[in-house]
Amino acid sequence: MKLPLPPLRRIPDEVKKALDEHRRNQPLSPCVDQTEQDIERYYRNEAEGSLAAVRTTYGGILTYNLTTFTLRRTKTGRINVEGHGDFFMKSGKYCWEPTGQKRLVVPTEEVVAWATEHPRGETGHSIYRQS
Repeated sequence: MKLPLPPLRRIPDEVKKALDEHRRNQPLSPCVDQTEQDIERYYRNEAEGSLAAVRTTYGGILTYNLTTFTLRRTKTGRINVEGHGDFFMKSGKYCWEPTGQKRLVVPTEEVVAWATEHPRGETGHSIYRQS
């Protein structure tokens, strides 16, 4: 015997509008406009031992860890980042958890400044640009 599901409550329009407004007003992360092509171009062309930036978004906290990359394997398209492991150069995704919350980004001046200013990370920043 199947039991009927309870009816779902409708979310009032004013609550939807308030939530949408909150999302639009969130500050953006400094790497929000980086593309996979930017990431690939940087990590394929920079010398080994250059600066690398790892973005982590665990628990709603945005953090950047600045380190170096040491080993580039062009045959497999992977790069080893010191203290973090292997990432794909093409996308910046972590090799062992590609759908996870750890990504490789280009260490631009904005990323380095943000990482220096917020060494333990910060909540409330969006990594996506709202349309």
